[in-house]
Amino acid sequence: MSRAAAGTTLTPRETIEAKSDLLYKIRILLRGQGFAEVTTPTFRQADDLTGKRASAAVGGRDGWLRSMIGPALRYQLAHTPRVFEIGACFRNDPADHTHLPEFTMLDLYAAESSYDYLIDLAENLVRLAHPGAAQRISVAEHLGTTLGVDLTRETLDRHIGALARHLDLSADTPLHDLLDAYIAAELEPRSAGTALFLVDMLLGGNEPCAKLREGTAAVLNRFEVFIDGVEVVHGYEDETDAEAFIRRASAIGLYNPEQSLVQKAILAGAVPSHSVGLGIGIERLCMAATGVRDIRLFRQSAVF
Repeated sequence: MSRAAAGTTLTPRETIEAKSDLLYKIRILLRGQGFAEVTTPTFRQADDLTGKRASAAVGGRDGWLRSMIGPALRYQLAHTPRVFEIGACFRNDPADHTHLPEFTMLDLYAAESSYDYLIDLAENLVRLAHPGAAQRISVAEHLGTTLGVDLTRETLDRHIGALARHLDLSADTPLHDLLDAYIAAELEPRSAGTALFLVDMLLGGNEPCAKLREGTAAVLNRFEVFIDGVEVVHGYEDETDAEAFIRRASAIGLYNPEQSLVQKAILAGAVPSHSVGLGIGIERLCMAATGVRDIRLFRQSAVF
């Protein structure tokens, strides 16, 4: 699969073939790693509290279309140690060159696996679309240098004002928005022409599921991958401290009924507490594979 020259486009047949080829390679790789493919409900009984889920009525019941695969897939670890799903997700977002209201996600979970294993797996998956060595930047080190602090030893709580001033944003901007703004301004541009792994993500962001790294105050076992300025992958080791997870998720309004079901299953010993997981936007990965700069080209059967 070759990348198109900048500014070029693909025919509908070429987009179908590119996506089909990529999905085939992903399935072969994951099956070779011992993952079982499963299907979780697209129609969900509960909202995820983000405001992104689209409401729907199916079979006389009101509910929601999933905005992510997430907890329902992790729940399957009760039955098999490695699982993945490739399925449709829906968000109340207008279509633009990097967003679609209906899109395809690959999500996977592996029980009793290490964070290093997950990063290696992510690199192998990304390499299916974007050959060549990936680069890594530690967000904790980069931001620590910017603020003159060691973020392995202390949290960002005392430095929120300094970070807001650095970004020329209001001092009352939430920390998770400040971290997003910092990454967008100073790190994402470095992904031009390459796969950039942003590792050592920080406590206080918008991902409550990630484990606080042992022996650190604010560094999470979490990463994101950007290719040509577009986020394609996110991955993390799951937080095993249930109280910490619930507290952090609740603080940003993301402790929803689905996560509660998983936590209850973990406490009951049905689902392993130690697992790693990642998600990949398939259409965005297709963009990386082909060099196409508009995700809307990968909407198939758009007339329907």
